[in-house]
Amino acid sequence: MQSVWLEGLELLCSKDRATLGGRQLELSHMERQLLLFLAQNPGETLTRERLLREVWGYAAMGATRTIDSHIKKLRAHMGSQGKYIVTVRGQGYRLDPPAGQVLTCECSQCDDCCAAS
Repeated sequence: MQSVWLEGLELLCSKDRATLGGRQLELSHMERQLLLFLAQNPGETLTRERLLREVWGYAAMGATRTIDSHIKKLRAHMGSQGKYIVTVRGQGYRLDPPAGQVLTCECSQCDDCCAAS
């Protein structure tokens, strides 16, 4: 099972759900995918174009507010942990969590799930 941990926020990929302090969050599928992709690339500035390509599967679309809208919703769902999703003006977004708190994989049989980590 692949999990994203961030100060009480847990994203369980294999179960397609997220919890914060034990309370289930109502994240959309794309919000969960976006959070996972950010967590798989901690500290790396991810351009809107790359996020559209890697998370949504879209080719370059020029100016779109899709990413900004999803980031805003994701931050709202995350509460105080939303501060770790940093806007890099003119470039994109990155996840800047406290050291050692991002991506963990707690199983030995999920090669497909954890291959990107």
